Amino acid sequence: MAADSLHLHPDLLDWIIQTPRLMEQIFDSLPDVLFYIKDVEGRYLWVNNALIVRSGLRERELVIGQTSDQLFPVPGPGTLSQDLLVIRSKLPTREHLRLYRTASGDRFWCLSSKFPLMNAAKEVVGLIGISRDLPRPNERHRNYHRLEKFLEYIDRRLEHNVLISEAAKHASFSDDTLARLVLEVFQMTPKQLLMKKRIDRACRLLEDTNDPITLVSGACGYADQSAFARQFKVATHMTPARYRSAHKPFTSIRLELNRVGGN
Repeated sequence: MAADSLHLHPDLLDWIIQTPRLMEQIFDSLPDVLFYIKDVEGRYLWVNNALIVRSGLRERELVIGQTSDQLFPVPGPGTLSQDLLVIRSKLPTREHLRLYRTASGDRFWCLSSKFPLMNAAKEVVGLIGISRDLPRPNERHRNYHRLEKFLEYIDRRLEHNVLISEAAKHASFSDDTLARLVLEVFQMTPKQLLMKKRIDRACRLLEDTNDPITLVSGACGYADQSAFARQFKVATHMTPARYRSAHKPFTSIRLELNRVGGN
């Protein structure tokens, strides 16, 4: 039976409505998944415990009513702008790869999906979303070592224009086989993995060096600085310059701790 032809039995739907606390317990048991419901202004109406912890706040009541930009502030337009785009366009976003920092400065990559909530009149009344952390790849996975040639290929060529099809051919995979293996091991597509590696390198260079952004762009495989800025902003909701300005303090603190520890 097709998924769109399935309907919840009225008794089951009533049970879900009448037992919200059980649903809370289910989503609170997911430590690496952020689940939330927002109103049409992008304000949190319900969040699970993992999101509360990441926000740095201790109580659910302190999170409710705030926007994502208030909880996870960044210079310039942030996650709220994407929320409002989903709400106004009535179009979902699926498996959007993005990087964010918690209130404590920890950096997380996640895959985020957001869906508009509509009433019977097809009016958007809110937004529901889920963001799941990308786990560290399991190096004991039976297919991890099969990907070594592919990973070495893209790592050595991050500063160049890398074509996934050429990388697959170098590793003796078809495009489809490569996509399947990367999804099994890294839980993302080869294109997303390549972008993640490039943005990770860019973040390190922006935090740890004073290199001009043009050099950072080239070191991460972008011949066009504007293309680099666009993709960096898609992943982090910040321009490279704003990212450097916002996160240099984390680098300074880390370097100072290392200096003190070395003494």
